[in-house]
Amino acid sequence: MATFTTITGALQQYAKLVPQRPAFIFHDCHGGRQVLTYELIYRLGGRWAAVLKASGLGRGHFILNTLPNSPERAVCETGLLMSGAVSVNGQCQLADGSDILHGLQKSQATAIVLDPDVDNSPWNPLRTRLQLIGQNDVACEKLPSLRKVFFIRRSEKGSDDDFLSHLENLNDWFCDDEITADDICTVFTTSGSTGFSKLVAYTHGVLAGLVNKRDYFREDVPEYSKRFVISPFGWTGGFVGHTFISASTRVLFDMRTGKPEDMVDFIHRTIQEEKCDTAIIAPAFILQIFNKRQKLLEKQENHGYNCSVFGDWKLKTLYLGGQPITKQILEAASAFSEKVIVSYGGIDIGVISVLSVDDPSKCNDFDCGIPIHGVEVKIVSTEDEGTIMPTGERGLILVKHNDTGISYLNDPDATKAAFTSDGFIRTGDIGKLTADGHLIVEGRGSDAISRGMSIFYPEWLETRIRRCPGVVDVAVVGVPDPVVGEELCACLLLESDDITVQSVQEFVEKDIVTSIDDPLSPRPRFYLKFDSFPLTSTEKTYRRRIRDEATARLLH
Repeated sequence: MATFTTITGALQQYAKLVPQRPAFIFHDCHGGRQVLTYELIYRLGGRWAAVLKASGLGRGHFILNTLPNSPERAVCETGLLMSGAVSVNGQCQLADGSDILHGLQKSQATAIVLDPDVDNSPWNPLRTRLQLIGQNDVACEKLPSLRKVFFIRRSEKGSDDDFLSHLENLNDWFCDDEITADDICTVFTTSGSTGFSKLVAYTHGVLAGLVNKRDYFREDVPEYSKRFVISPFGWTGGFVGHTFISASTRVLFDMRTGKPEDMVDFIHRTIQEEKCDTAIIAPAFILQIFNKRQKLLEKQENHGYNCSVFGDWKLKTLYLGGQPITKQILEAASAFSEKVIVSYGGIDIGVISVLSVDDPSKCNDFDCGIPIHGVEVKIVSTEDEGTIMPTGERGLILVKHNDTGISYLNDPDATKAAFTSDGFIRTGDIGKLTADGHLIVEGRGSDAISRGMSIFYPEWLETRIRRCPGVVDVAVVGVPDPVVGEELCACLLLESDDITVQSVQEFVEKDIVTSIDDPLSPRPRFYLKFDSFPLTSTEKTYRRRIRDEATARLLH
């Protein structure tokens, strides 16, 4: 595989070498299938880049992209890369749009890309805050850097209202040929303790290096690979650039048409139909697929059929991460793939360690393998960062990349707080190092709740719930769940019996617009009424005891 220093350099090369190779294959919940080849996405991306250039946007401009995974988002992301502008991931989860406003302010975005016709569109809360001048120009006193809004619509194919059809009818095309490895190409979002995301900027060189160094995954990258990845384009694992650098084909879902009623079945069926050889799937989905297929297999065996749990097609490699991985998850994954690779890392810490699994019976719970080349790991006391824990003893995980510097965009205080005096990053995770050098990651060390591949900080959510009339106090805790690790549970102190748990839940569901079934949604799944909260010796809310009581009540 060729080595590239920029995403655009790779795209340009493969658009010439393998023009008809699919770059993206989208499946939708209505049975549709849409293919974007390397030639097509390069052509349409260049036309979108020309539109941006004509609007005065390009190198050095940050543009918030709020589109869901879709062909439109793929083309938008590609055009932003080709224009030299920086794509900032934007997601609207709160009804008042405060999360989108925070992203615009923090990134100092010059423009925002949105679809006004989708459910929970960011345009709903923004339309009252922005002054629309003409077709695309906007003004907002609180957002002085914001100049443009681009409405990306899907309409009847061939109509000028349809974004992709409109691009097909344009002639101008552009690609900034002066982009370098040191230029920022995208900004990913990570969890924030205030409820608002922190922004992590990545350069072309760093992201290209992640793929160029795939030998640390101990995997031979095939000449042609079809990879199933449903992660959002705004996440590191779902970024369009990974596809371009590796010249692979990515199979994913078109979320513009809505979510499938049965996501588990949709994932399995799509992988089988497309005969994908590689996949990145949330561990929660792996367990659900395995359990569902196992029940089906038992029924078929009772009727005399002989087949495997996952049908005739099996993945060559399945990547797992984002939550503590148990042996149970590995065993389910191994029925799905010839090889399973567990990785530990994050948007703001990069890839830290990797474990290649051939026989799950020989693995231990939470084993994330050996730190990769160029990474240092140390385990320190939870009471004193200066005290290094002996081999095999639990503590806080600190990491250091020798060749990659991570920082939060326009947030020097958060960047400074993330690092120790000797340059290690505070991961916030609890774990240990074994005698043979393996990193065991058990979970979060703070009040943060790890739900599947997402991390939620309870304080900001509690602040929003306290606005509900009749709520005296609330503690949001994580209760154990065999599939996603932890589920969010809102423990409530209410003013009187006239205030019901149901009324609080309805308040939250109006405030947080994303569905409870969305793995990114901060909506609590459970609500419990308490008469009082236990307190610590310093009269602070005793979260651990609240969590224990909530867990016990939900189990009975």
